[in-house]
Amino acid sequence: MTNADVIRRHYSLSHDPEVVADELYEGLYQEQTECVIFFCSVEYDLPALAEALKRRFGDTMLIGCTTAGEITPLGTCKGSITGFSLPKAHFAVEAALIENLHHFSFSDTSALLQQVMLNFNQKALLPVQGHSFAFSLLDGLSIREELVLKSLNDSLGDIPLVGGSAGDDLFFKDTQVFCGDRFYRNAAVIILVNTDCPFEVYSTHHLTPEDNKLVVTAADAEERVVLELNAEPAALEYSQVVGVPIEDLSINTFALNPIGVKLHDQFHVRSLQKVNDDLSLSFFCAIDEGVVLSTCQRGNIVEHLKQTLEELKKKVGQPQLVIACECIFRQLEIDQLDIRDDISALLKDYNVIGFDAYGEQYNGRHVNQTFSGVAIGMPNG
Repeated sequence: MTNADVIRRHYSLSHDPEVVADELYEGLYQEQTECVIFFCSVEYDLPALAEALKRRFGDTMLIGCTTAGEITPLGTCKGSITGFSLPKAHFAVEAALIENLHHFSFSDTSALLQQVMLNFNQKALLPVQGHSFAFSLLDGLSIREELVLKSLNDSLGDIPLVGGSAGDDLFFKDTQVFCGDRFYRNAAVIILVNTDCPFEVYSTHHLTPEDNKLVVTAADAEERVVLELNAEPAALEYSQVVGVPIEDLSINTFALNPIGVKLHDQFHVRSLQKVNDDLSLSFFCAIDEGVVLSTCQRGNIVEHLKQTLEELKKKVGQPQLVIACECIFRQLEIDQLDIRDDISALLKDYNVIGFDAYGEQYNGRHVNQTFSGVAIGMPNG
């Protein structure tokens, strides 16, 4: 196997778009490159970065998104760009851009995905079933993840799907995805990957439900806002149940005091975004009246990550690459516990590349506070 047959991983800490493009090209480009996927900080001049990348990589397929933090070959970073390239020898990739998510149409998207699947089947190296996965990147402020994922899930059939929602360093103002030659707001990118390499799609978290119950008694489901919990102002009731004064509630306290819901014998976190002036609570994902939420017990995030990565290694062998979409709340927890170095060491050891997201996608579900992605091993033989 030659160097041209393996996945390449690289990064840049420069903020000069031309330097970034040169450094990524040097580290990622292969003579037979099928696709380059990158994740970048919103600290960059995004139009200038797009121009520099396209000029340097030419006709190579480029896909990416903005982040709330990056996972690089150095471990966790801020204000950087990181990515990986897939070689044609072992990967066939087809991608599609879905625009105007605020006016999302199931019929239009279904027609688009039918054409994408047709092209994908023609390009595939091996039978699509059993040798393919889908990777999605969505505008993290679109509030359309659930609609898009339902459409994708219906179209993909048995192809496993995983992905993340683009971030913007917790400014909550401007999250973008990249496809082709520029960045897009209010959009999503779906990437279909066929490979002869072993792979494992995964999603995991280190949280277990407790007995405390919070029933959503009033909500604005369209805006993901809960007005009342247990028939009390939502923020006030949450504050009392988790034991944090209401004036101290913030995104950091939400990260350390998560709540979630049990669905089909699995526990799914429903991450809080902010307290509103009327003491309602905004969420990062779908929420509606009648949902019964529970507080969570946090496990040891370092040990849980180590166990997860080791289990992935057992399934695919030493990974060439672990693509990771990690909820920003996990990084907030990691920072408050001052264990970033421990986490970075693990991420480096297992060749993890990815980003901190405003929510993750896993097999048709929009999930929160998870570590989700795809582990890819070396090709057989």
